[in-house]
Amino acid sequence: MEIEEYARIAAAEDDHWWYRATRAVMADLLDPWLAPGPAAGPTAGPTAGPTAGLEERRILDAGCGPGGNGAGLAAAGAVVGIDVSPDALAFVQARRPGTTPVAGTLERLPFADASFDVVAAITVLYCVDDDAGAVRELARVLRPGGAALMIEPAFAWLTRAHDKTVHSRRRYTRPGLAATARAAGLTVRRATYAYSFLVPPAGALALAERLRPHATADAGSDVERRTLDPAFARLAHAERQWLRRRNLPVGSSVVVLASRP
Repeated sequence: MEIEEYARIAAAEDDHWWYRATRAVMADLLDPWLAPGPAAGPTAGPTAGPTAGLEERRILDAGCGPGGNGAGLAAAGAVVGIDVSPDALAFVQARRPGTTPVAGTLERLPFADASFDVVAAITVLYCVDDDAGAVRELARVLRPGGAALMIEPAFAWLTRAHDKTVHSRRRYTRPGLAATARAAGLTVRRATYAYSFLVPPAGALALAERLRPHATADAGSDVERRTLDPAFARLAHAERQWLRRRNLPVGSSVVVLASRP
């Protein structure tokens, strides 16, 4: 990712509608594993979490960036944020006292087997060289019964200039990301799309950039586009209610919630 993009994200992630909506979806999906007090054991049912209490619970924010997502999880346990970028970790060190920053890559996590109750990889797998290897590493450091949540950009045809800004290598489909999780030995609990309302405008922008590549070559970061924040925030809130009970057949992001047997 470009260094300037970390600064943009750090400045926006506390109040930008997308980051707030994503943290809300994370909270909904991970609630069985992050609820206060001892969680149910891994044999208690399909939504059960590990046995650790709040004081013992360990959470990994994989590819943490400036640390906003990890900060949203810090009330539920001890958060460790890992990132390959020293610039990202500097933001975590300065602004996120509830997160312990660690330098490293997702393909070779510097942690022992079964060291975390929850791992979250939010818009990071699409930027790593070996995404399948990274998911295997997430599974390795996850404790039995623990949860792995992955939220990644969807559909190659939605690729835009912003993908270049963040050094994207791929986008995903729901079946593809779920298959990657299963191949790593994880049990998929939910696989859905999210942000369905973004598909028409994102698709139109992607098409415009392909038709006029020189005119849009410097389109830059999506983080600074805030004009429609209030409208998108309302749509995201409405969609969140749907996602609490049902999956979506299309969206600009793929969401996979999995657990380790």
